[in-house]
Amino acid sequence: MKMLASLSDIPELQRLNVYINNKEELLRKINRIVSDGPKKLQIVTDFDHTLTRHYMDNGSTVLTSYGMFKECPSVPQHYKDEENRLAEKYKPIEVDHLMSVEEKIKHMIDWYEAGHKLLKGMKFPQEELRAVSQSMKECFRVGVKELITWSEVHQVPVLVFSAGLGECVVSAMKAADLLLPHVKVVSNFLEYDDAGLIVGVKGEVIHTHNKNETAIKNTEYYEMVKERNNVLLMGDNIGDAGMAEGMEHCDVVIKIGFLGRNTEGNLQNYITSFDIVLLNDHTMDVANSILKHVL
Repeated sequence: MKMLASLSDIPELQRLNVYINNKEELLRKINRIVSDGPKKLQIVTDFDHTLTRHYMDNGSTVLTSYGMFKECPSVPQHYKDEENRLAEKYKPIEVDHLMSVEEKIKHMIDWYEAGHKLLKGMKFPQEELRAVSQSMKECFRVGVKELITWSEVHQVPVLVFSAGLGECVVSAMKAADLLLPHVKVVSNFLEYDDAGLIVGVKGEVIHTHNKNETAIKNTEYYEMVKERNNVLLMGDNIGDAGMAEGMEHCDVVIKIGFLGRNTEGNLQNYITSFDIVLLNDHTMDVANSILKHVL
């Protein structure tokens, strides 16, 4: 292994759209995970607009997992209309750079509970997701495949931690050949009654500000990583920066934030919350450049 003398050893960190909170601390963290090697590392990542891009080259917004759900033929128009209304109300709150996290949490819970209530009684054939998922294959960030391949080769577990709809996350990743055995998804999965109608989501609702150890404590993923004390964490929302909180065994967490919406207003908050902020970036270049030093 070769320790880094400075961050300039990673050219991708020198790009103009890369913002670093504390260069000395980041160098220390990178050298720690390089020194400890892949056996001590885990990767924790959000899905919507993190593994996937914010926008395509033509300017179109990439569908979220809930957006994928709305594209399915069986989803009634009244659900789409009401869900759009909720998004118009709560999305500005989610990205508001002036509102405190504590205040946001109240609104996020209201949003998710209202959205899940809309699902109740709906009949949804999950095979409809296959066609929608095919259209998502080109929406992943450039370099995601390389990241997943690297983590498979080096036996580094990957947690896809999503506040979205789990069935859509899984379907999109399967379509892109990214859902390998070492990749685990923790998300909001639908629950059905005996008649095949949706009754809600399984377990505690996961929203943008409660993605932490409590949601993964009793999962297969936690058993895989309880001895791994280094984390490469990636997300596009301020709440994602806390995805490793509560993991007492984690010593080093490198946090990469993808900022692609309300950039001017949110930049400083992201710089405070993440070690590295990537502004309007549609690649995994920075993450991959760090991982290639972990041998």
